[in-house]
This record gives sequence, structure tokens and C-alpha cells, in this order.
Amino acid sequence: MIPIVIVTLVFETYLRTMNTDYEQKINGLETSFKDIEILALGNSHAYNGIDPRQFDLETYNMAASNQSLYFDKRITLKHIDSLQKLKYVLISIDQHSLYFSSQGIRDTWLYYDYDIKYKGKNEFWNDVSHFWLGYTPRIALSIVKDKILNHYSDPQSKKQSEDVIKGYMPHYGSDLSSFTPKSVASKAEFFNREVRKSNEREEILIDLDDFLYKLKKRDITPILITLPMYKNIYEYLVKEYLDQNKNDILDITKRHNIEYWDFSNDEKGDDTSLFYNCDHLNEKGAKIFSEKINTKLLELTLSQR
Repeated sequence: MIPIVIVTLVFETYLRTMNTDYEQKINGLETSFKDIEILALGNSHAYNGIDPRQFDLETYNMAASNQSLYFDKRITLKHIDSLQKLKYVLISIDQHSLYFSSQGIRDTWLYYDYDIKYKGKNEFWNDVSHFWLGYTPRIALSIVKDKILNHYSDPQSKKQSEDVIKGYMPHYGSDLSSFTPKSVASKAEFFNREVRKSNEREEILIDLDDFLYKLKKRDITPILITLPMYKNIYEYLVKEYLDQNKNDILDITKRHNIEYWDFSNDEKGDDTSLFYNCDHLNEKGAKIFSEKINTKLLELTLSQR
């Protein structure tokens, strides 16, 4: 038992003290409370696709991999009293955003760094052991392996793992293998499957409706956005689901009198040099589309005067 106890203690200590992306993001948010005017929310499409450096107003990116609207709302409302300059909240809506709320094991990871429980979930045992339960040995070992490999990797590879920038994590270059018909179809099927198996749509719409209401009540302007994916992916997505999304978003924007900026049909959607893979922008693409969002924000600000 002694080796098991030693391994457990070493990993428990490491996992409880490591500087996670979530910890970097929340620490960055808290140190910038007094300056933030735009908050970006969403899953990895926004996390890797909205570059705060391209905005005229002070912007912070609180999107994260697989982050649901459920957590977008609660992260924002938990800190909203401290965000005294907040004017706009960019809420990323993707093909599956209205169909999932739990992030699986990531629910616990957000609890560790954000102190937000998914639907009041009891995290007692995950608190007791980060190694065996919170992260699981497989993921913990993977984290350590990646850290070791990154330490000895070439500078370009290390660039992929650098600290988040105002909450934003850029992708560099393009993974050309992800643009093959097989890869594109596989990713599209992931989105189709998420929608097909879900029964949460009505609950999520109600929760989102409440979020928008609470933002507007504080004179904060919410804006729904959809960032582009590689153009060929759309032909594999089920049209019925896309149409349902459009109808839901149209209903939301009309009811709350808010903007929806949809870049899914942008003319640059077939330029693979702007994408890291078939559904994520790289640093070059993030810069271009963040500049486009900034331009629309400036126009909206002028129109509101």
C-alpha cells in the first residue's frame, strides 16, 4: 500500500496546486474587474476565436473548452457586481449550445477553480480526492505527461501551451488532416449527435432568457454571436437542427430586442489558413473575426448615442 499512498499524495498535491487554464482565467478576470467593458462567453469556438487584443473597448474572454450556457450565465452573475464598467456581453451560440448544460467531468474542474456547482451537485468526494475522482488517474497522468513533453518540446510546440491572453487561448497554424471529408463529417456528426440525444432545449432556453433579462436590467447589452466553422462542415449538419436554432435565436432576439451576429456564412469560411481545424479558428482567423466583431460593436455604440 505504501507506493499507492505515496503516488496518491504526490498527485493530490500537484493537482491541487497546478496552474490550470481555469485558474489563469479567473485570476485574470479578478485582477481586471475595474477595467472590463466587454465579456466574451462560450465554448472553445469563442475561447480560441475571440481575441481581446483586437477590441477598442477593454475585453476579457471567459469562454472555455466545452463550456455550456449554464456556466456562462453563472460565471457572469457570480462576478457581475464587481464588473462595474461592463457594457457588452458576447454570448457565443453554436450548433449544440441549446442542447447541453453539463460538461461531464469538467463540471468538477470548474467547481475547483470557479466555486460553481452544476445544479447543486454534491462535490464532497471529488473534494476528498482530486486524483482518484476529480480528475481520475488517467487524466492526471495525461496532464503530467503533457507537461513533461512540453518542457522538452521545440519552441513552436511550446507556443501552443503558453499562458492564456486576457482569457483567450490562441491556436497556431492549421491541422490539415482535419479538413478531409472524413474528418469534417465526423465532427459534424458530433454536433448532430449532441442535438439528437438531448431533451434539454426548453430548459436551456428558459435559463438563457432569464440571463438576458438580468443583463439588460443592469443596462448591460447582451449580443448573441456565432463564429464560423470551415464552410464544408455545414453540408453534413442536419438542416432540421440548423433551422430550429435559427428560429430559437430569432425568437430570443426579437423578445429581448438584441443583436445576433452570425458569421457562419462568412465569405472567408472556406479559407483553411484561418482555421486550426474544421471547427476552430486559429490565431490568424481569430484576429480577422475579432476585428469584424469590434467594428460592429463600434457601429452599435454609435447608434445607441
